[in-house]
Order: sequence, then structure tokens, then C-alpha cells
Amino acid sequence: MKFNYNLNLDDYLNYQLFNASQTKSIIKKRKRNRFIPAIFFVVLGIVPRFDFTETFTLIYIFIGILWIFVYPIWDKRWYFNYYKKYIKENYVYNFDKDTEVIITMDEILMKNENSESRISLAELKEINEIPLAFYLKLKSSQSIILPKNKMSDLKEFREILDTIKNKYSINYNEFPQWKWQ
Repeated sequence: MKFNYNLNLDDYLNYQLFNASQTKSIIKKRKRNRFIPAIFFVVLGIVPRFDFTETFTLIYIFIGILWIFVYPIWDKRWYFNYYKKYIKENYVYNFDKDTEVIITMDEILMKNENSESRISLAELKEINEIPLAFYLKLKSSQSIILPKNKMSDLKEFREILDTIKNKYSINYNEFPQWKWQ
């Protein structure tokens, strides 16, 4: 199969956010940062002190509970803005470069005006599909981003991926409802 595409800021951003949502250390950090400060404020509110008043107790408990609900909104925006800035600084020269991709039963050939890459399909570790794209993750932890909206025949592409998945025993993960949260 052969097709042409180019990547823009949104393509890179979706990949980074998807990758963050699947990384165990980031998942753990986000949960920890949501609950530990909340617990701290609640405990601070209930622990008797010399200036202990019912008003302070209620304020600290309210802050702890509010944190649990407000933090995810802030955290979601923080990661979004962080990755957006990171991509603008590091991938700006990759935006909108026409790339030709040829997928055979043995390799993926990618060509653009500056380079040419041949990647053996034996180097694929997993294939991830989200509503907007396919991410072909290599054993080197790099990924190939293939946006769905830039493919001419999505059905044929899925059939090729299914054949590759079976031939090379590659994990194929579908995330049909994925969105950044």
C-alpha cells in the first residue's frame, strides 16, 4: 500500500497525549497529585491545633474536596499546554512535510524531501489505534504516526495491519473511545 501524508501540530499533540495516557508512571503521578494534597488539606482541617476553630476546619475540608474535582481540569490543561509547547520547540521543522509511505509485507518505506527510512516490520512492537490515528510503536520505543484523515482507503489499511499483526505476532490495541482526559 502506498499513500502520502504530512503531520501537523495536532497530529504530534494527539500522539504525545495518547502516549502520556498510556504511560504507567504518568498515570500514577496524576492520581497521586490528585489525592495526596486533598488528603493533606482534610487532615489539616481535622487535626486539632491551638488555633482550631470550626471555620478553619470547614475551609480546609472544603479545599481538600474541591481539589479532587478541580485538579483534573487543571492537570489536563497543564499536560496539553506542556506538550504543545514542547512540540512547537522540537518538531516545528517536521510540520507539513510531504511524506510518502509504502508498506509491504516486510518493511515500511518512508520518504520525504530530506530523508528516506526503511523499517523492517519485525521491528514493530505494537499497533495502537485511536479515533484519529494509528501509532506503530517500534521496539526502539519510537513511533510512526499515521493520521486516519490523511489516508485514502482506511479499510484496506486495516486489512494490511491485520495481516502484519498476524504474521509478526504484534499486539494490536484499539482505543475507539480514547480522548485526552
